[in-house]
Amino acid sequence: MEAGTRPIDARVVKALGHPTRVGILAILRERELVSPVELSEQMGIPLGTISYHVRRLETLGFVELATRTQRRGAVEHHYRACAALDPPAPPAGVGGRLRETAASASRALADALRMVPRGGFDSFAARIDHRTVALDEHGRTELDAAQVRWLGEIARIERESAKRLAADPSRNGRIWAIVGMVFDANAAASGEEDEQLG
Repeated sequence: MEAGTRPIDARVVKALGHPTRVGILAILRERELVSPVELSEQMGIPLGTISYHVRRLETLGFVELATRTQRRGAVEHHYRACAALDPPAPPAGVGGRLRETAASASRALADALRMVPRGGFDSFAARIDHRTVALDEHGRTELDAAQVRWLGEIARIERESAKRLAADPSRNGRIWAIVGMVFDANAAASGEEDEQLG
């Protein structure tokens, strides 16, 4: 794995890999400060689950602790969005294919975060999937072939939709974003698995 790949790809996948984190980021794009208690009430998700995901987003660099407020004998923490919600620039000294990969991941993250508060993930058809798999060389080759087939199928679906839209302009055409990433997660493995909370 080339140096500089993991910090961008792994961060994007982990930030957007759980719907609770996507929801937290959406709220933080709209509000200057928010506490886990407020997020819990607004999202209808238990405080423990929200706190876990806020900590994960803080670790990934998407949110930061802004203030601590004394409330009824307890301390309430308020977080704000970091500049990390804007697409990160590729690392200095990175060029060629790696720079293109980093730029693509950054654009995907920026597009997703821009659409969250506008309801881009509200549709029944919207989804974020994240899966890590252990593969031997044969499995990796099959994965490469599956990705090529997947991209070909997307192109076919787009062509057929374009024909239907051209034949009947009254059809409701919508723009859908599709992101697929395959990267070596061995260097990203820290021994810490994301808990499936919420």
